[in-house]
Amino acid sequence: MECHWKRKNFQSRKKDIKQNRKLTDMLKNGALGILALALILWAANFSYGFLHEAGHALVIKTLGGQVFEIYVNPLGTDAYTLHSFVSGTPGVLSMEIAGLTVTTLLAFFTLLSDYAPLPIFMAMRTAIYALNYAPGTDIFEVQRLIGNYSLLITAALVLLNLACAAIAIQATIKNVSIREPVLQRLLHL
Repeated sequence: MECHWKRKNFQSRKKDIKQNRKLTDMLKNGALGILALALILWAANFSYGFLHEAGHALVIKTLGGQVFEIYVNPLGTDAYTLHSFVSGTPGVLSMEIAGLTVTTLLAFFTLLSDYAPLPIFMAMRTAIYALNYAPGTDIFEVQRLIGNYSLLITAALVLLNLACAAIAIQATIKNVSIREPVLQRLLHL
């Protein structure tokens, strides 16, 4: 009787140890997954800020201006381009819209990746930024230049970026294959 109890107790402990290992592995993988997601979002945020400002810089250089500095803080939450004066309403307008245009194109470009949260993040960040009419923002300067017509630009940017996010979300829901790029998932239906 005692021997049977020890064997049963041993098997029960062995089963508990296996379950604990599974739980530990799940927690470890979950923690690594969360860490990987955080790292990807940080890199995406930093890249977003840099590429947004690079869009401004490209137009400034095209208009014959000089770019002295592109600054992006370590978190990617604040960025600016220090540049020479750009004259004329069309030049200033194109310079201000360039950053949002680049990030909108970037959101659609990231649909080619096999990581759906990336285009969702890029598109939603651009859509939210396009709605930010606080003094000093790109769209505030556009409104200062062209008045209420800036609302049309905002509407176009928001709609394009929401469409991009919707495509990525739909591809995630369909989830044909994790290894296929987002656009391929949608095309296979």
